[in-house]
Amino acid sequence: MSAPTWNILDSGSFASLSIRLPAGTSINCESDAVVTMSGGVDVMGIMSGGLLSSLARTFLSNESFFTTQVRNTNRDVQGDALLAPSEPGGILLHQLVGMGDDLLLVKGAYVASDSGVKITTELQTRIRNSIMSGTGFFLLRARGRGKVACAAFGSVHKYTLRVGETRAVDNGHILAWTADMPYRTGMASGGGFGGLGRSVTSGEGLMCFFTGPGTVFLQSHKPSEEKREKHPQGSAFGFIIVIAFFIFFAIA
Repeated sequence: MSAPTWNILDSGSFASLSIRLPAGTSINCESDAVVTMSGGVDVMGIMSGGLLSSLARTFLSNESFFTTQVRNTNRDVQGDALLAPSEPGGILLHQLVGMGDDLLLVKGAYVASDSGVKITTELQTRIRNSIMSGTGFFLLRARGRGKVACAAFGSVHKYTLRVGETRAVDNGHILAWTADMPYRTGMASGGGFGGLGRSVTSGEGLMCFFTGPGTVFLQSHKPSEEKREKHPQGSAFGFIIVIAFFIFFAIA
């Protein structure tokens, strides 16, 4: 069976995703990401990874409780769907090749993925990075094989680092990076009072320092806190569903 074909339309600040779905194939996406779809293409909400995984996505990373499955139900006719992020901006489209190729995403960045890609929530173990990097305590991990799409605030920029190569990134501009690539946070101009003074006077402040090998994807603009809080209605709806779920089993 042929796999879905992904294309970015109007790449830049107002990007969208055009996906061609061979008969019987499907992809997953964030709630309310579908703009239009052809005849025979159907959507349904699923708890990707089960109840606990859906709860973690909703309350820890501001994603929707339900993931939308977009499936071509036709037997022999190709279908298509157009997807777009909730906010205007660029789109990162990345190919995962399997074991050892996981990608970490900042919360709210996930848009869509092939059915062979699993999205989970995990805790950053380094408290300093969680507080100072702008990525937060919880991240999304994309693993498996297939395409994964992420929404950026502004345009997307890719940097591939060689072994031992470092790159400094202003906190808040990070979008995604190779899961096993380490990074640390610090002042832009180094430590000590001298470095602190230079960082403050330059206006650059905190930076994230990535060390290769690996790839880091950046967004050209830094989203405000309001932009970071994605899908508040979806989170509330997911919470209501969970409460109803437990009440049902408590009285059954």
